[in-house]
Order: sequence, then structure tokens, then C-alpha cells
Amino acid sequence: MAEKLGELLIKKNLLTQAQLEEALQAQVIFGGKLGTVLIEMGLITEDILAEILEQLINIPCAKPGQLQNIPDNVIKIISPEQAEKHKVMPVSVIGKKLTLAMADPRNLQSIDEISFRTGYIVMPILALEVRLVFALESYYGIKRTMRYIAPPKQVREELNQLHVLETADSTVEARDTDEELGALGSEQIYEKPATEPAQPVAAAEVVEDEIEELDDDDLIEELEDEEITLATTAQTLIGITDRNDVADAVIAYLGANYTRAALFMVVAGQVTGWRSAKGGQPIPGFEQFQLPLSEPSVLKTAVESNSFFLGPVPQSGANLALTTFLGKPAPQSALLMPMSMLGRVVGLIYVDDPKADLSEAVVDVQQLSSKALMAFEILILHNKILRV
Repeated sequence: MAEKLGELLIKKNLLTQAQLEEALQAQVIFGGKLGTVLIEMGLITEDILAEILEQLINIPCAKPGQLQNIPDNVIKIISPEQAEKHKVMPVSVIGKKLTLAMADPRNLQSIDEISFRTGYIVMPILALEVRLVFALESYYGIKRTMRYIAPPKQVREELNQLHVLETADSTVEARDTDEELGALGSEQIYEKPATEPAQPVAAAEVVEDEIEELDDDDLIEELEDEEITLATTAQTLIGITDRNDVADAVIAYLGANYTRAALFMVVAGQVTGWRSAKGGQPIPGFEQFQLPLSEPSVLKTAVESNSFFLGPVPQSGANLALTTFLGKPAPQSALLMPMSMLGRVVGLIYVDDPKADLSEAVVDVQQLSSKALMAFEILILHNKILRV
């Protein structure tokens, strides 16, 4: 659908060929569906995307309000396991007909299975990816992946408005609790990660399966007894097949050579955690990290200057949020290396090591960054070959 979506947007003069190419390249680096990337880049609006997708698949698209204030009796029709497996959200019920918002409303197998399990006639509608992931978390407690930690501005504002309305009707005690936790969809940058990130009980098996599939854990464990050098990392990067392969190779090298390391993704005005390693192991809860670039921090300094940062990390403000997620002990000094593609910073490499002179690590991390960026270029070319 990516090619057809782009072609139709160009045909309707809503997008240029150059903008489409840039979005497709960004999709390789950041992941997600093309429509989501286009919205994040500010190239199209959510309404335009919904209209074009409706034309492409001839199926109605869920309106933003349809995924809000869904009654409990409707939510209970679909179990959390089914919702996560099929990427669906029940919207309404009339008689024996269930309106179901779906990531892929043309998936007849999912429709048949849900119809069989619920006893309802399924009326599928399309749910935009950016809306669906937040609805699944809101109603079923299904945690967003790192890719969707921060919603685009329009979605975030609507979620906040919904939260305000719900809060106005709640008790004083409930209001106090909401204020402590923060508004749904707001930019929470000072939240301390739990020692063991909580998992939705009903979705535990699914989440555990996903954790088992995380290549970064397996990669670090498999290679912990082997020396990981830039040369061996280069060999690994040659064989990459997707963006996560690049991240895994980068963090495997950093985790083997530095006490603590992290890889961040920079997208839509946010810095989000992607991969991490402390003592060779992933840092629990790190992928939930997010920090808006509007907040002064060493991350913002590295992004805006597009140059490496080397020095102490102030233990205050947004920097404190960073060091909290990285865990104790607080770094005495840190090295941040921006990764630039497509005319902007797309990622950040972080390392700290009390036993190392980080000034001597600058060239090492620069070379690693260059190799990782070339790997992304390989992926972009690979996808372009498949599109032609």
C-alpha cells in the first residue's frame, strides 16, 4: 500500500516526488507506516490521510471521536489478547453487528476469527495506526512500542482534551491521582522507570513472546564471550535486513566496550530511547524514555549543534530525567554523538565509562556512527530496488 498511497498523494498534488522519497527513506530509519511518517513530517494532515486511504481500500476510516469514550460493554467484547493479536478496537454494537476499527480491515482471516469468537457480525472500518496504538493502550493497557511513545501534536492535544473532560466528571480523589500521574498522552519526561516494567496481566503472554524476540538481548548474550570490534561490527552491519538489526549491532558493540551506552532515535521533535546496555545488559524500561527537544538538555545540545558533546551531565531539569532512566551511578562525564541523515539528526549515540578517557573514544564512536549510517543507506537502497 505504501507505493499506492504515495502515488495517489502525488496524483492529487498533495505530495511531491521528492517529499515521497524523503518520507520513504525516513520510514526505513524510524519504522512505522508511511502514512504515520508523513503526518510526523508535517507533509499531510490526518484528515487527508484518512480520505486517501478510504479511496484506496474503499472502506470507511474511523473518525477520531469514534476511538474515544467507548462503553465498557463494547470493550469487553474483544479480549486484550485478541485486540493485540489482530490490532483491532471495538467501536460500537448495534444488535448483532459489531463495528470494529482495524489496522488492516481487509484481513478476512482476522474478521472471521473475531466473528466466530464473539458471535457478532463484524463491520470493519480502518483505524489509522497513530490512533490505534494509543487506543489499545488506553482501553486495554497494551503498552506502546518505543516507536509510538510520543503521539503527533494533533492526537496529543485531543487526548489531553479528553482527559480534562473525564477529570471534570471524576471525584476529587480521582482528580488528585490523575494530576500526579500526568495527563494521558502528555509529554512525561521526568517519570522514573520501574525496576521491573509493569505488564498488562491479560496481555502477559503476548508481551513475553515479544521480549523473547528482542534481538538485542540475544545478540549481547551470544557474543559476550567474543571480542566485539569495529571490524566484526562492520561484518554484522553488512548482513542487516531491517532497522532493528542496525540498532542491535550498534548496541552490541557499545555494550561490549563501554560501561554504559544507549542509542536514541530523534523523530518528530522528540528524543526516544531505542536500545541500551549497562554492564552488557539492556536497561529495564529504557525504551519508554522520551524527551521533547523543546527542553534544554545535553541531548538537545548535541542535536541542534549536530556535533558531539563531551563533558559532565548536569543533574537537574531534563538532564536528570536522562540520568534517571540510565540508572545509578550518575555519569561523571558522557559522550554524545549525533547521527545525521536526510539533512537532519536522526539518532544519538550515548556512552559513559568511569574507567575510560572518553576523549579517546570520540573517533571510535564517530566511526561506529558512520558505519551505522551506511547500513541505513543500504536499507534505503534495498527498499528502493524493491519499489522500482
